[in-house]
Amino acid sequence: MKRGLVVFFIFVLAVPLASSISLRELIDRYIFSVSTSEMNLDNYTDYMIDKNGNEINDTLVIGLTANSASGNFIFVVNLFDKNGAIANETTLTLSSGINKINITFDSSLLSQNQFNYSVKIYNSTYSLKYRKDKIPTQNYSNYEEGFKILDIRDSVFNNNLQINLTINSTVNGTFESILFLSYNSSTTSIKENKSIADSVNTLTFNFDNETIKKTHYAGRFNISSVKIGKKILMADFVTNNYDFRNFASSSYLDGFSDSGYDSDGNGKFDLLLIGADVQALDESYYYSTMHLYDLFGNIVDIKNSSGYLAPGKRVLQFDINGSIIQSNKLNGPFIVKRIGLFENGTFIDSLNDAYTTGSYNFDNFDNPSLPDLYVNISVPQEYHYGISDLTINFSFRNLGNKPAFNVFTEIFDNGTFSKTNKSSILSSNSELKYQLVLKNTSDFEITALADSNGFVEESNEDNNAQKLTIKINKKPVLSRIFNLTANETDKIIINISAYDENSDIVSFSVNSSKFSNKSALFEWQTTTIDSGNYTFAATASDGYLNDSVIFNVVIIDNPEKDSDNDGLNDSLDNLIGDEKSINTSTLNLTIFLNDSGNLSRAFNGTNLVKIKDGNLTLAEFDFDFSANKLNFTNLTFNKQIGNATGSIIFSGLKLPSGYTKTLYVDRLNSALNGICIKDEDVLSVNELSGSCTSSNEFKIECDGTLQNSYSCTYNSTINKYKIKGLKHSGIIQFDYAKPSEPSSSSSSSSSLGSGGGGGGGGELCTSNWKCSDWSGCINGTFTRKCEDTNKCGFPTNSPKQSQPCTVNKQNSDENSFIRKVGNAVNNQENLNQSKIFGITGAAVKSVSANPYIGVFAVSITILFILGFYFNKKYDLLKMFK
Repeated sequence: MKRGLVVFFIFVLAVPLASSISLRELIDRYIFSVSTSEMNLDNYTDYMIDKNGNEINDTLVIGLTANSASGNFIFVVNLFDKNGAIANETTLTLSSGINKINITFDSSLLSQNQFNYSVKIYNSTYSLKYRKDKIPTQNYSNYEEGFKILDIRDSVFNNNLQINLTINSTVNGTFESILFLSYNSSTTSIKENKSIADSVNTLTFNFDNETIKKTHYAGRFNISSVKIGKKILMADFVTNNYDFRNFASSSYLDGFSDSGYDSDGNGKFDLLLIGADVQALDESYYYSTMHLYDLFGNIVDIKNSSGYLAPGKRVLQFDINGSIIQSNKLNGPFIVKRIGLFENGTFIDSLNDAYTTGSYNFDNFDNPSLPDLYVNISVPQEYHYGISDLTINFSFRNLGNKPAFNVFTEIFDNGTFSKTNKSSILSSNSELKYQLVLKNTSDFEITALADSNGFVEESNEDNNAQKLTIKINKKPVLSRIFNLTANETDKIIINISAYDENSDIVSFSVNSSKFSNKSALFEWQTTTIDSGNYTFAATASDGYLNDSVIFNVVIIDNPEKDSDNDGLNDSLDNLIGDEKSINTSTLNLTIFLNDSGNLSRAFNGTNLVKIKDGNLTLAEFDFDFSANKLNFTNLTFNKQIGNATGSIIFSGLKLPSGYTKTLYVDRLNSALNGICIKDEDVLSVNELSGSCTSSNEFKIECDGTLQNSYSCTYNSTINKYKIKGLKHSGIIQFDYAKPSEPSSSSSSSSSLGSGGGGGGGGELCTSNWKCSDWSGCINGTFTRKCEDTNKCGFPTNSPKQSQPCTVNKQNSDENSFIRKVGNAVNNQENLNQSKIFGITGAAVKSVSANPYIGVFAVSITILFILGFYFNKKYDLLKMFK
């Protein structure tokens, strides 16, 4: 069987939902290993050495044994310490074969007893040739750690924030030291060179008063880390409470406010007023610049404010022209993105993201009382569809409240075309129009300008120009898609591509919802019901023009997974087949389980199964899907042909032990109030005997009573017989009335009978067996067939229907003789039994002894002959019992 190419993508990301996880932690959970023929490591070792001879280890050595090709290689070893990753990058020239490499780390950079490290090896072009992660080292408990924090204390000294850091050092020297002070989402730091001895040291860091003031922070600072030399020490220390105001020795910004100002009372704001509070410590001249933005990063205005301020809390006010907000259609809240404060020309304070105003709509502000020249170029959209004859319209309009004088307009392309014009006056809301007609044009750019020299004072200068790029559209060309063949449950992946001469963005589609897509990648996860031949059309479109290709997909049926094509794998499917699987020529069937016609689902537990012809139920039974599978594929279900006699055949569906079914038969002949049941697998009603006396055939009167474990009830509403207690079956209308009950005066001794019921115990059926002749000795066995002519629901005294035998040259004649004698005995048994059961129950006592006298005499004679003939080899009484 030919199989098509099928690609599977599996992405697994196991992230706990209960807590967040960093990218570093996520990466650490996975090991990414690489090895190539050019580079492989056979062994990893690690140990510590004492390089300075003071009898304490001071260097960690990572020993690598490389099996490599010759060439230059870059070894990158990352050692992971609790304070961060420590990297060593070394370039080595190696010969082909086994090479020993040592990578070293200064132990003063380390802070724990055991580490994980990774090894990455690149060639000279930085192509990765080897990678191994999470390699554990040995435990090291005694080495020169360099620096270790013992204590941190904070205090105010000379109006500075002083941090005293007590450390233990195992080295001597002068080291660049940085202390990081965090607050809110910001960090400030101080960097100094510190002389450190091989002992306990106290390092003092002073954050001057202006540094603390400019934080504009009141609360506890956090010392997150300290860097001494190359070593980072994590601290996580929280200071006492401090207020920046207590450190200030110069004036500072300390609060903001905002409001709208309507000067003419027309309900529109002329100005947006923003006040910046200044805590002036000295009487002086102050100057401030404010940058105001909206929430989307659009600049509203950059405004200056200045004044001579006396000591105390004062305000510098910024007046934002409302017409700017209105003309640019900017909505609040607005953000004071940055503001700086100068005193007598000296910078003294600043804030970023200092303040957010209230909400304003641009329509809350007045229109500017100035001209506003607006340029617009319009062109019909035909060029998007490949049409190269174009008519371009140009409009120069004054949108302002006042007329514009001496308006210059220009139109030019990216080639040689140019047109200029001057209008002495352009009144408010008036317009200048121009039209340009082009024939069979190619791609070009066209630009229109108004007042390019800035002679007209306008409320908005941003809409005085427009440039339009015209590209005569060409349709995309879709690449060929090859026909595919796949099996059911395979995933089909199609990557569609196209070339677009205009470099337009091209979108792709397939004319079927079976495919899901991300950009140009289309996937179809087939199921067990998707077998067949499909024709699809793929389309590439630039939004205006498109190209399509046709491709075929053949999905090969996979019956070993889903034999009935209902979408469920057979390993999970407890219902095989549906109404279409049932062999019928006379019925239009539908199947319902618990009154639902949806059969394409997993069933468990006991469900009521109904098989209907139209909306009439013809068969119903309970079925336990937890213990058994229900298979409709072998079921034959037909009713009578014609309107003479009602009948039905239900064959090929064997129910589990203990379960029976109920069938409904048309009552076509109203003169018949009985049925004949043949409760075995039959394929045609012709297999039922005309007298209803053959094997497994039962005559039942349809009066609703239980007869031979069956009941038949007539339903006049639907004109059908309802027959319960069935296992297979074939059923036909039959002229039958059960024998009437005996009168209450009958003798209690008349308790047995072949036709009617006896005194208070009810009807007792006694079997009347008729057996065929014994067969020859076949495969070591005599066989015969025996039939209960009374058709008892619970047969009694059933005779043997098989006996062992031996066939060889010596005893073949003996077996033949035994079979003849056995058949003679069998005939006598049948004769006597028929005589016995031909007598009524009342007469059994008086005649029961007589028939057995003949049987006894014949048996003695036969035993005598056989004993003499076989020299007492066979026990006939045992064989023919």
